[in-house]
Amino acid sequence: MQVSPVVHQPGHAPQQTVIITQPHAGHTTSSQWGGGVAPPSLQVLAQVPQLMIKREISWIKVCSGWETNAEYQITDAAGNILFRAKEESDVGSRYRLMGTRGFKFRIFDNSNAEVMRVNRHFKACQGMCCALKDYCENEVSVLSPIDQVAGYVHQTNSCCVPKYKIFDSHDREMMKVKGPCCVAFGICGLCCNKQKFDVDSDTISMPNGGGMISKVWSGIIKELLTDSVDFQIDFPPGLDVKGRASMMGAAILVDFNLWYNRRAWGFAFASCVSF
Repeated sequence: MQVSPVVHQPGHAPQQTVIITQPHAGHTTSSQWGGGVAPPSLQVLAQVPQLMIKREISWIKVCSGWETNAEYQITDAAGNILFRAKEESDVGSRYRLMGTRGFKFRIFDNSNAEVMRVNRHFKACQGMCCALKDYCENEVSVLSPIDQVAGYVHQTNSCCVPKYKIFDSHDREMMKVKGPCCVAFGICGLCCNKQKFDVDSDTISMPNGGGMISKVWSGIIKELLTDSVDFQIDFPPGLDVKGRASMMGAAILVDFNLWYNRRAWGFAFASCVSF
């Protein structure tokens, strides 16, 4: 805090003008970063109980079928834009591999500074029920800042319901994500306003209950004619910023596993075969 000099005027009582300085970019609340220092642009994650992640409509893809890089708009519950996520992948992968492709999502704040990355490497055997751990699991790594691992998300073996595990930067399990036994696509989603993926934990305390990742019905026009998808993330109370960033990565992985390029009239039972 800085206090400006005070000038005494005759006949007037002394007054002080207080100028509150903004926190320096390198100083944040360490407790919100799991014992470390949170990047300033990500401090907002500690302040919001809920996020909306919306895959934006690609009109080039809608009109021509040309497969473009995916983009997401990330907002708070009131619709205020907090971040934008932009995919980087090659054209061949987008056409040949579609939702199973490897990718790098760069996540930017409102000042266009990159604050996070979500990376996935392509694995030829990924998503198989007989997948071998570490070799065939669907997984993403979440980096924030862009050179520091915040966590990992792995899809675990399951032939009935989609299941995932979220690990910290030291590969210790933090949370489990369990989806519904069936997943609706396109018009069949009319019967499911929200398709819920419950988030809980055996290793960290969640006294007020767990969190949730939900695929939200976005309207019949968007669901039938575009590949736009909306997700809602409800954070477990008290979860640190690294855990919240990892849940954002989990939502992107769930989208690519189950909804990417699945349009219109489809209906399918969810399984660990995601392509």
